[in-house]
Amino acid sequence: MDKNKITPEFTLEEQLIIIVDKYISKQYQPGDKSFSYQLYLIFVGYHLKYFYPKRIYSKSNRNIDNIMTMFSSVYKNLTSNLLQRLNNKEGVIRELNSLVNYIDKNQQKAEEIYMAIKIQYEVKAIEKELTREVIRVRSIRL
Repeated sequence: MDKNKITPEFTLEEQLIIIVDKYISKQYQPGDKSFSYQLYLIFVGYHLKYFYPKRIYSKSNRNIDNIMTMFSSVYKNLTSNLLQRLNNKEGVIRELNSLVNYIDKNQQKAEEIYMAIKIQYEVKAIEKELTREVIRVRSIRL
């Protein structure tokens, strides 16, 4: 079995850890000042795609609170079994810690980033729904 293969046996949180591991393994460059920002974008996108629609980790009015709640759950899923499967376990732990520092030091900016991405996500969802509706209407024969 490929040790990084994402399968249904993993929770959404574990899948995010595996994605972060793969991202760090492929994209991390020492001294990259924007890496925590990029990692934050992954967390926001993942939250919007998988947790926001189901109202999981979405109890606060402050979106960074929701991200941090999701982050806490992700961190709790860093079990020894999962850590053994990662390519870059030290990097994952280091970068998750850096992400917390990034969010803490940039709370206003992190909130603004979340809102901008959320708007983009919702616009895409609306466009997709409208496209489906147009196709459905076209397929109705009069």
